[in-house]
Amino acid sequence: MKRGKLIVFEGISGTGKETQAKLLNTLLTNRGIKSHIVYHPSPELKAILSQWRKTRNIDHVSEAYFLLADRYNRVQEVIKPALEKGEWVISLRNWISVLVYQAKTPSDRDYLTKEFAWFEPKADYLFYFDLDADLALERIKKRGEAFGFFESREKLRDKRNAYQQVLRTIPYIMIDASASIESIHLTITKQIVYRDKR
Repeated sequence: MKRGKLIVFEGISGTGKETQAKLLNTLLTNRGIKSHIVYHPSPELKAILSQWRKTRNIDHVSEAYFLLADRYNRVQEVIKPALEKGEWVISLRNWISVLVYQAKTPSDRDYLTKEFAWFEPKADYLFYFDLDADLALERIKKRGEAFGFFESREKLRDKRNAYQQVLRTIPYIMIDASASIESIHLTITKQIVYRDKR
């Protein structure tokens, strides 16, 4: 059986990754391709980290280990089985976000890359959604939800810069996240659906 495809969407908050994941999932379903959307961190761990950050001083190393365990579980329970059955997986973030959000030094990034490498499947397509921090913040405000730990103007700018550093050595497809939802969806579709020979 032909292996499924792993598609990863990366980028700071407010770039429209989840919107595009849902649109792509619908498109694949309509084409007869079974697909799954997975989150990194998982919703369960995201809730735990959010609570911990409010009540205690959790350091970046502890967060990284939580994220490693969480991703390993998601890979073993969902991602690998789906890929082996020929299904597609759309992952909202993966190990790259840990290099951006938790790693503090080049040594941290090297270590975490090796830790994830032994179990994380290689993405068939990695899309990086790039967006100015001010515009990202405007979009986050429109959600009407409480701001996340990394959703301040300063942190959005810092993490956008971190992405640019981390992605220097990783092949990816750039998405201009300031474009319309329809335009971005078409760009992704052209890269994935029209180029795949299924």
